Amino acid sequence: MTNGDLGDNVGFWRLAPTRRDLVGITDPTEDSMSFGEMFDKVNQISHLFAFLGLRMGDTIAVVARNRNETVLTYLAAMQCGLYYTPINYHALVGDVAYILRDSESLLVVCHPDFIDKVAMAADEAGIPINRRISLGDGPGFASMSKLIVGMPTTLPSARPAGQVLQYTSGTTGRPKGVRRKVSGVDADTASASLKWVLGMYGINSERGGCMLMTTPVYHTAGLNLSALALHFGISLVLMDNWTPESMLEHVQRFRANMTVVVPTQFVRLLKLPKEVRDSFDVSSLEWVIHGAAPCSPEIKRQMIEWWGPIIFEYYGSTEVGGTFVNSHDWLKHPGTVGQPGPVTKLRILDDEGNELPPGQVGRVFMRQGDDQVEYLHDPEKTAKSRVRDMMTVGDIGWMDEDGYLFLVGRTSEVMIVGGVNIYPAEVENVLLEHPAVSDACVFGIPNDEYGEEVFAAVVAREKGVVDGQPRAANLLEVLMDYCQTNLAKYKCPRTISFREEIPRDPNGKMYRKKLRDPFWENRERGI
Repeated sequence: MTNGDLGDNVGFWRLAPTRRDLVGITDPTEDSMSFGEMFDKVNQISHLFAFLGLRMGDTIAVVARNRNETVLTYLAAMQCGLYYTPINYHALVGDVAYILRDSESLLVVCHPDFIDKVAMAADEAGIPINRRISLGDGPGFASMSKLIVGMPTTLPSARPAGQVLQYTSGTTGRPKGVRRKVSGVDADTASASLKWVLGMYGINSERGGCMLMTTPVYHTAGLNLSALALHFGISLVLMDNWTPESMLEHVQRFRANMTVVVPTQFVRLLKLPKEVRDSFDVSSLEWVIHGAAPCSPEIKRQMIEWWGPIIFEYYGSTEVGGTFVNSHDWLKHPGTVGQPGPVTKLRILDDEGNELPPGQVGRVFMRQGDDQVEYLHDPEKTAKSRVRDMMTVGDIGWMDEDGYLFLVGRTSEVMIVGGVNIYPAEVENVLLEHPAVSDACVFGIPNDEYGEEVFAAVVAREKGVVDGQPRAANLLEVLMDYCQTNLAKYKCPRTISFREEIPRDPNGKMYRKKLRDPFWENRERGI
């Protein structure tokens, strides 16, 4: 599938009117919209936001599936100067309520499947009934499709670019909002300025094409790369309920030439029998972009052998810029996560802030262009993350003589399980609430499929441990059930190991590394 020559048209709002009849987006419900239909509805939603009194710098929150309407809402926010806060729809009510409050959201938009959850969270956060919108029909929420009836399909008169206010997991307590300034630059200029991103991957923006989005658009990568596709005339196909067979079927059906995945999906694809793999035609693929979690070098080699040298890796974070590597360069520097992008500054610094030479391990600091990012409502955390004009998220690594970055660990304790950030403190707090638990330490251990998995070391109140199991009958099953009840499924420990004690210093500070490091000692460097 090709969408023709883009010429000088860059940016959704400039491009869509010139391509009104071409398919722009298709979601898992088989609903397809042309670029023209998208353009009209994005403008109607934008006028709705203005009618509701939203102004530049205000925040909306969205709890939604990979659906056309989700992307349209995002695009509208991006030409209204709003902060768009995507929330993981697996999150518990308390988590949603916290983000609604902390982000100071004035409006919440949700998929009908999550109305009950979001209604409770909105009640807790104090968001009034008239500021709750459903991307469908549901009790207590106004329907987006009904609200925009009669709204103009023309561009708003003022179109300042918005920003994504993404929440990223921390190591203590609650996640933090990562905020960039809404500058007032117009939406067309902002979207055109991102052309370098696709250029970094060697994607010719004049060719068009089809991007298959396999990851949720509440993820930073899923949302940003979906938007980039549309800004450069690339049709977008959204997936839901991913399976390896369904992905291969989608590639074949839509002749997708681009897709975005996490390493867990590579593992599951490779587990398919060869005859199943060979039954699908994936010859249309030209760019397969992966990131969000560590990828086993052997898994990556197998994917390159299967699909060819079309695997591209990125490393980065919501807070800072990132690195990039194509298949050819990765094979020359196996295990690397790449070199910094065109507008990214990368340095390895010691604890005193001095730059380290190639081969020496230190903290990874980066800066993307002139970006100044902050942690919302936490100037102390912002200041601690900065050295001069650069910022770190706590990762440690080293660079070789050619400027390729290799990661060796994280000074932060965030676990990344299948591309999703999980912070240990939340899991520990749940375990410690159980009356049978006196102490707990949670951390990530290696998992070839997910990158990491959640592991919990627990001290039972009833003393006595034999081979990692408590003397108290059925305590393991009781705690597993307790976690399932009080945590989102993806945050639950896959393993609970019982210990006589958790190592701590005299002040009570936990020596998490003493428990965690043995699991990682034999891992290949850079994983």
